[in-house]
Amino acid sequence: MKITILDGYVDEPSSLGVPPYISPYPRSAAGAALSEGASVEYLTIDQVRTGRKLPAADLLVVIGGTAVPGKYLRGAPASKREIIEIGKRTNSPRMLGGPIASYFADDELRQSFDHIVSRDVEAAVYEFVRSGRFVDRYRSLDEFDDWSIRGAGICRAHPDYSGPLIAEIQTYRGCVRYCSGGCSFCIEPLFGDVMFRNPDSIIAEAKALGEAGVRNLRIGGQSCFVSYMAEGVGSSEVPRPSPGMIEYLLRGVKENARPEVLHLDNANPAVIAAHPEESARIFESIVEHCTSGNVLALGLESADPEVRMLNNLNATPEETITAIEIMNRIGARIGPTGLPFLLPGLNFLFGLRGETPRTYEHNREFLKEIMKRGLLLRRINIRQVIASRPGFKPQKPDRLRFLSFKDWVRKEIDRPILERMLPPGTILRNVYLELREGNVTFGRQVGSYPLLVGIPYKCELRRFVDVMITSHGYRSVTGVQYPLDINTAPMAALSALPRIGEKRARRIVLARPIKDLKHLQEVLADEDAARSVARYAGWV
Repeated sequence: MKITILDGYVDEPSSLGVPPYISPYPRSAAGAALSEGASVEYLTIDQVRTGRKLPAADLLVVIGGTAVPGKYLRGAPASKREIIEIGKRTNSPRMLGGPIASYFADDELRQSFDHIVSRDVEAAVYEFVRSGRFVDRYRSLDEFDDWSIRGAGICRAHPDYSGPLIAEIQTYRGCVRYCSGGCSFCIEPLFGDVMFRNPDSIIAEAKALGEAGVRNLRIGGQSCFVSYMAEGVGSSEVPRPSPGMIEYLLRGVKENARPEVLHLDNANPAVIAAHPEESARIFESIVEHCTSGNVLALGLESADPEVRMLNNLNATPEETITAIEIMNRIGARIGPTGLPFLLPGLNFLFGLRGETPRTYEHNREFLKEIMKRGLLLRRINIRQVIASRPGFKPQKPDRLRFLSFKDWVRKEIDRPILERMLPPGTILRNVYLELREGNVTFGRQVGSYPLLVGIPYKCELRRFVDVMITSHGYRSVTGVQYPLDINTAPMAALSALPRIGEKRARRIVLARPIKDLKHLQEVLADEDAARSVARYAGWV
């Protein structure tokens, strides 16, 4: 039996599969088919968009859906319209899985597919290959462990395989706050009892991915990494973390998979604040075993106490500041990539019950306190909630206040933090150049919430370069390739350097070849400007 898996990309609270990420969904679905002797062909929605035809198969499996949609540099998730059109292109049995099937299926989608998977797509694939029937069920932990290892090889078919591909790994399913229902809008508590994967199984999956040639891993498939294997889950909303278990896991992944990038995602600030010593030990393990540039997103969602109460949110502002302080104390030093080893991210969500104009002021005051204390945040995510959880109905945010708050955060919080954290002259290592817009080339490092890097001239794409920062945007930086060859660099590159500008850049170009720092000082007639250029050239 031949199975075609079309990856339409997913974006969920505890799973990311938008390029350069590949989520666990297609890998485990492929492993399920392979375990029963089927052959599997994997392709992505971007390949279909550029003209690749769907291969003939005995079953077409389409995976997609965004429960927390964001902005994407490239590789946007498949739209509902695209998925419907793909469903109409084949006469083979058609199966739809992922968040779009579990939470957003409607009559249009049902008419285009033979089976809408409301539970686990990998289990549905397994049952179809085994019996030829459509069965909707959850997979067991043992099945998921086995299928995740078997399916690791499909990563070789991903367009980003030889470049920035990063595989998302899941440590557990569900939310440790399920006993209270969790946050009003979130789908994770609906899974019920938390199902922790054995650390040896996760390590084995990471090893299989490494053997398949995947160089970058993110252990981001969980609602709170700090709560992995925690004590008291089910009886407490803030279970006691298990630093020893997390140390074992991270050390095992590092030693067995030997990834070039090892990052994480998601943490509950209330758990960190309730157990500061255990959390600190976990952060020390993260700094030791993971690569720098790591981010743990904290789900504050709102600093408004009324909104917190009405939506049963994770943490108070005070707890969140405590978590941010602990993470800064241990993880804020700069690592080999040019970024801090570990910093917190912060999520704000609008459209929740009880939201009023005062909500925005609570959030502003919270962020002002962060700045007052001199703390660093790696990324602030501001979005509007969507109705993915049954029974949850978002209220419509005040559009003008929402946009005004977003603009204020970018100008008053994001940019000042970037300038403080990454001053001009900072070198960012291994920036992958992804696309060009006009004369500007854009790239990112591989990892969690990578910083957007703009290079103000055309560069060859799909390669890794080092970049030295020249200036800052609200959520991005501008820089030039490092070391910069000032005898071949375009005017735009020289003009972007601090203390240079267009006139001095022209003087450099007219005087080329520049022999050394002394020659450069003579050309510019300014020792400080010459030393600035020499710094970017790697001469000093």
